[in-house]
Amino acid sequence: MSETQQMAPRVLFGNWIRQESSGIKGASAAGSTVLVAGMGVAGVLLVAAGPLAGLVAAFLVVAVFSATTTPVRRLGQRVGFLVQRARGEHQWRSGVFSRNQERESRLPGMLGGVELLEKADAFGVHGEQFAVLHNPRVGGLYTVVAKCIADGPWMQDQTQVDLWVASYANVLSALGHDHAIICAKAITETAPDPGGRLAAMVGAGRVAGAPAVARGIIDQVVAAAPATSSENVTYLELTFRGRTLDRKGRRDVILSELARRVPGVRGRLEAAGGGAVTMVTANELPGIVRAAYDPEAQVFLERAALAGSGPTAVDWKDAGPVSYQEAWDHLLHDSGRSVTWEMAEAPRQSLNERSLTALLAPHSDFARKRVAIIYRPHTPAEAAQVSENDVDTAVFNADQGKKRISARSRLRVKATERSRDEVALGAGMVRFSLLITATVHHRDGDLDQAVSTIEAGASSVLMRLRRSYGSQAAGFVATLPVGFVPWIHTVVPDKIRDLL
Repeated sequence: MSETQQMAPRVLFGNWIRQESSGIKGASAAGSTVLVAGMGVAGVLLVAAGPLAGLVAAFLVVAVFSATTTPVRRLGQRVGFLVQRARGEHQWRSGVFSRNQERESRLPGMLGGVELLEKADAFGVHGEQFAVLHNPRVGGLYTVVAKCIADGPWMQDQTQVDLWVASYANVLSALGHDHAIICAKAITETAPDPGGRLAAMVGAGRVAGAPAVARGIIDQVVAAAPATSSENVTYLELTFRGRTLDRKGRRDVILSELARRVPGVRGRLEAAGGGAVTMVTANELPGIVRAAYDPEAQVFLERAALAGSGPTAVDWKDAGPVSYQEAWDHLLHDSGRSVTWEMAEAPRQSLNERSLTALLAPHSDFARKRVAIIYRPHTPAEAAQVSENDVDTAVFNADQGKKRISARSRLRVKATERSRDEVALGAGMVRFSLLITATVHHRDGDLDQAVSTIEAGASSVLMRLRRSYGSQAAGFVATLPVGFVPWIHTVVPDKIRDLL
């Protein structure tokens, strides 16, 4: 006799909706309004003041409308980068031989004024310390970082994996209910294991008189450890607006409020498969940032930790690079070269929990690699309004001057309607983006091979990536757990940019 077991259907994830405008030919609502109203004014001037005034007004209207289109935006990005180079803002020098008055290697650019604080968790077993990054330049932002050493889905029952995924969905839904959170990041960082820890353990356990064959095998294992093993860490970064936590902006009150929230964050991450979850301390964070800018320093940082110096071998004021040089398509920094991509289009196909393994898994082509998913939560009220607007925009664009509705437009309408129904039933809505930073060694790293590996991994899930041209330095920082919120550190205010 044979028994037939019916396998449960595999859970898939998708239904991502890209924010679009219902303006003319995909232009923004502001641009379309300017075009229609401006042409009306130009027509009035044409009749009242003559052809010259009408033509000038029409030219100005078209110029303003064109500024809201994608090609002109890309041209402005190129011009902005050239201006940045002319001012010398594309490069950074610090340390003893720089022109700076300080001799420390502090963080460059917008991170130069970020303060590293520390607070004790009042509800921890032993009053666990955690780092708090304070950015005073944008009205007071406070960031905490959790460190997760997860087991991963391998060798796990599918039921357990589905439970972890559902628990992580609850983590994302909770972001929208906390009005103080303005940004969250899940940053997965992989790098070859320096191998010093294994060598120290073997050296401490070596017994005199051991057979030569056994010693030789152990020595080979220790020598191959950096190439065959890797570090795989996930950081969850939460950024809070200080004035929401305390209207008067009092630092001590804000830190106390964060201390009360940290245990809940840690518990939710453990339930979501985070494994061993700890909060990053003020002693650990400088070493994490230093290793990102200077990959070869990881070996010395590990040796210092094994020698008893601990994570305090690097101070926050020395966590930055000695130098970096930003090019149009890559970033040169200390002992590494990096390229950062941004997600231009989410995967068109539905995914399971293992679909992004090619992007997240360690690879020998990189000295370090970071994959950062950036979340921008909607409040429940915003989610309801946005879901309704998405349906109206999808229906309008599908019917705009077309004899036949395309299959893609029809699927988009169905997707927006499904999201609207889920939000009405209590689901949360989160805007998200994805950034990938690949780093190779400056001396012998093959940057072209690293680029090919990343783009091949993205194409396997039909995800379209695009290099962050002209913004490599900002993209590099955005994938670090340092509290950098991309849409706040911009020249054009966020609300105005949404209209454009």
